[in-house]
Amino acid sequence: MNKKLLFVVFCVLNLVMNAQENTRNQENDIAEFQLEDGSSFKANSVNAVTKTINVGQIIVHNRISAFQYTTQAGEKTKEINSKDVKKIIYYNGDEISQIQEKIKVKTVDKKGDLSNDTAETFEYLLYDGKIKLYSSNVFECMGLNACYYTHSNFYIQKSGEPYTVLAVKQKSQFNSKMGSSIENIVDAFRAIAGDCSSFNQYLNSFEKEMMQEKHLDKTLQKEYQEIYKTTLQEVKKDREQAKKLFYIVGDKIQNRQAEIYIGIIKEYEKNCP
Repeated sequence: MNKKLLFVVFCVLNLVMNAQENTRNQENDIAEFQLEDGSSFKANSVNAVTKTINVGQIIVHNRISAFQYTTQAGEKTKEINSKDVKKIIYYNGDEISQIQEKIKVKTVDKKGDLSNDTAETFEYLLYDGKIKLYSSNVFECMGLNACYYTHSNFYIQKSGEPYTVLAVKQKSQFNSKMGSSIENIVDAFRAIAGDCSSFNQYLNSFEKEMMQEKHLDKTLQKEYQEIYKTTLQEVKKDREQAKKLFYIVGDKIQNRQAEIYIGIIKEYEKNCP
């Protein structure tokens, strides 16, 4: 096997299936599109269109390339390029149910250094405070309909900063564990914390007590497996719910992981001006 072929095999084995979960937004009554040019419009039944790459029999869903929508009931579906969209606000009646934003993303290494490259992606806003938390669930898809939840991506953004930091360790395509590793969580928060000494002291304690001594990452991995087993028992007698098994599991695991991130964010809000 020559070096070029080895490189291709290596890339395939390390692809992350980035299938964004669309089921939560398939039947929205009202959504407001806010565009990059400053204009906005209301829409119905929004669906994300994901750019698809085929690698053999594997279908890799990459970033959102467009959004499909209607502006009136019964009209023909329209499409808008994702590069023209800044934010989508979803409504349940008069209440905002979800916000999906285009964010700029950097990664962080063990030395606390941020990447020079900045990627763009659309993510859901889970928490809006001094530090914002964004997230989406990731699926591996073998064929058009067989998609399985693998993990959730989480991004943190200090108020006023132009970019977010990816706070999870990226998985390889064939990782057998379910749910994200929080191995990079402390490094990500350190990268955006600045000179707030009391919060950095908290991060030192969190790393020592929770990550090193109590092995929080491994404990959470066990919790994720229990969530899967319990949910499987709950839905197996309901055919319609069983079809949504991995979306339900994904949401439950995402919520559990979000508790960890929001807990740390609240420490920042308590200790930093």
